[in-house]
Amino acid sequence: MAASPLVEPIGGRYFEDVNQAPVVPSRPTEFGVPGVAAYALDPATSERRWDLATSIVR
Repeated sequence: MAASPLVEPIGGRYFEDVNQAPVVPSRPTEFGVPGVAAYALDPATSERRWDLATSIVR
């Protein structure tokens, strides 16, 4: 997917089985359950994770 020109303008999305993953309220602990948790797409959560990661590698 990352190398496909068809998805070049698309960012910040999760894909599985060659399709965009459906958003689910929370990620089950079971392996193999399809979907991406809604919190994984939250911009504020992403910003906090980015800030934490960059502070760790500095």
